[in-house]
Amino acid sequence: MGNGLNQRTARWVLAGCAVVWLAGCSSIPERKLENAFRYQRLKRNDLEKANPVQSEYQVLASKAWKNQEQGGSVQYVSLLETGDDALLARIHLIRAARKTLDIQTFIWKDDPSSRFVFDELVQAAERGVLVRILIDGLNMPAGPKRLARMARAHRNLEICLYKPLSEYAKQGRFGLWDNLIFKARRMNRRMHNKLLLVDGRIGIAGGRNYEGKYFDRSETFLFRDRDIVVAGPAVLDMQDSFEVFWQDKNAVFLTQLKDVRAAFDQLTNGDEPFFAPEHRASFEEIDRLASEPALSTIRKTLKIYEVNDVWFVYDTPRKFDRNSRMDFDDWFEDLLEMTKESVVYQTPYLIYNREVRRAFNRLHKKHPELRIIASSNSLAAADHILVYALSFKHRKELYKKSGIDIYEAKPYPADRERYVPNYLALARSAAPADGEAPPDASGPLAHEGPRLCIHAKSFVIDGEFALIGSHNFDPRSVKLNTECGVFVADPDFALELEARILNACAPANAWTVSKAPHVPVISYFSGFIGGISTALPFLDVWPYRYTTNYELKEGAALLSPRDPAFQENYNDVGYFPEVPSSVTVINTRLIKAFGGWARPLM
Repeated sequence: MGNGLNQRTARWVLAGCAVVWLAGCSSIPERKLENAFRYQRLKRNDLEKANPVQSEYQVLASKAWKNQEQGGSVQYVSLLETGDDALLARIHLIRAARKTLDIQTFIWKDDPSSRFVFDELVQAAERGVLVRILIDGLNMPAGPKRLARMARAHRNLEICLYKPLSEYAKQGRFGLWDNLIFKARRMNRRMHNKLLLVDGRIGIAGGRNYEGKYFDRSETFLFRDRDIVVAGPAVLDMQDSFEVFWQDKNAVFLTQLKDVRAAFDQLTNGDEPFFAPEHRASFEEIDRLASEPALSTIRKTLKIYEVNDVWFVYDTPRKFDRNSRMDFDDWFEDLLEMTKESVVYQTPYLIYNREVRRAFNRLHKKHPELRIIASSNSLAAADHILVYALSFKHRKELYKKSGIDIYEAKPYPADRERYVPNYLALARSAAPADGEAPPDASGPLAHEGPRLCIHAKSFVIDGEFALIGSHNFDPRSVKLNTECGVFVADPDFALELEARILNACAPANAWTVSKAPHVPVISYFSGFIGGISTALPFLDVWPYRYTTNYELKEGAALLSPRDPAFQENYNDVGYFPEVPSSVTVINTRLIKAFGGWARPLM
C-alpha cells in the first residue's frame, strides 16, 4: 500500500517536473523580416477603388507645416471626450489617409467596434494606403483562425504583436504557469502606448484601446476616456515613437506564430466581409458622418484649438535598460516641480510609487495653499477591485501629507448623458424583457443602463499646461509599462480640459473624500493605530480609516473638503457607497489588509 502510494506520488512529481521543464523550454519569437506578410489579398467584390475623403485636419496640418517653414509654431489640437466622438474621429481620419496609417494599442478586442475599424483599414489598404497595426502581445486579439484572416486581409496591411508570451496565439493549459514562472519579467513589462497616425501629419494619442467599451458601444459597462487629435509638426515625434517600437526585435509578425501560420496556409480566397452586415446598423450615424470634410462644424464637441506649444513625449523600448532615461516621467516630474497655483487631474487609480508620492508631498509642503484636485474612481465605479483596494489603503497619506482633494466618481453620474450621448438608447437595449433576468453588470452593481468607469489620464497645471496620454501615474506606468502623452501649453485649451475634469468632481457626479467624523478619544487612538497598520505590507486589519466619502446635502452650499464647516453641509455615506455586494466589500478589505506588497506591480 505504502509502496504503491509512493510510486504514484513519484509519477506525479516526475510528470510535474516534465511539464515545468517543457514549459520553460517554450520559445519566444523575435522579429523576422522574412515573415512579413505581403501576400495576395482576399477577394473583396463589394469594394471599389476610392479616393480619400476631404478633411479639415489635412488642411490644418498643411497650414501648420507651412507656418513652421515661415518660422512659426502654430499647430492644431482637438479633445475627444466621448467614445462616440473618438470612434467618429478615427473612422474619419482613416478615410482621409493618403499614404500611411499606423495604429499602436495595448488592447485590440475582437468585437463589432474593432471589426468596424479594421474593415475601414482594409478599405484604406485597397486604395493604396500602407497600413500597420502594432498590438501589445499580453492579450491575444483573437484566435488563430481570425488572426490568420486579419494577416491575409490585404498586401498593404501588416500586423505585429509586441512581446507575445508564446509562439502560439492559443496557448496550452500550462501556458499561464509557464508565463508566471519563467516569463514574469517579460509578462510584466508591456507596451501601453496608444497612437493613431495618418500620413505622419495627424495623430491621435490618449487612453483608449480598441474595444466597444471605449467607444460607447456596451450595454453594461463603459469607460470614460479621453484622447487628443494633433495636426502639425508635433506628429513627427509621434511617428518616430511608432517607428522605434515597430522596428524593435520584440515586434513579431502575426504569421510568426505557429498556429496562426498553420491557419494562414489553409485559407482560401473568399469574399466573407470582416465586418458583419448585421452590426453596421449600430454604426450608421458614424458611417454617414465620417466622410464629411469638417467634423468640427457637425459636432461642437470636436472644437479645434489653434495653439503654439505642443510636445509629444514617450518612453522607448529601452526604458527598462539600467542606464536609460525615462523621458515621460522626467518631463512630468519637472512640470510638477514648476507648479505654482493648481493641479487638477484625472486618473483611474490613485496609487503611486515612492517618487511620485514624495513629489506631491514636496509640492504641498512648498505651496501649502496650492490646490490639488484629483478625479478618480470609487469602488462602485472601478474596474479593478485589487487596484482600488491598494489605493484605499494609502488614502490618508494622499489626503493629509500630499494635500490632494479626492473626488470619487459615481458609477451612474447625473451627467451620464453628457458623457455618453447615446446612454438612454444603451439603457433601453439592455433592459430585460418581462420574465427575463437582468444583464450582467460586469461589476459590483446591477442597475438600469451601463456602469461608467473613469479611464482618462489627464493633468492640468496652473490652468496653462495640459497633458493627455496613456500614463496612469501609478507604479506600473512608471516602472513597468512604456507610456506616451501630449503636452499642450495653451490657457484656452488647458482651461477647457480643467473644466471637463472639474465637472466630473461635481456633487452630482462624484462623492467627496474628507476626514472622517471626529469621535473623542476613539478618533485619536484610531488615527494612531491606523497609521501603524497602513504602514504594514501585511496585516493592515484596522477597520477604521482617516477619511470617508460624503454626499452634499440637498440645498446646502458647496464647500472645500477641508473647510471647517464641511461636515455640516455633507452627509457621510461611508467608505464604499452604492456597493451592495458584501462580497465586494470583504474582498476589498482583505486586499487592503494583506495585499500591500503588490503595490509596485499595480
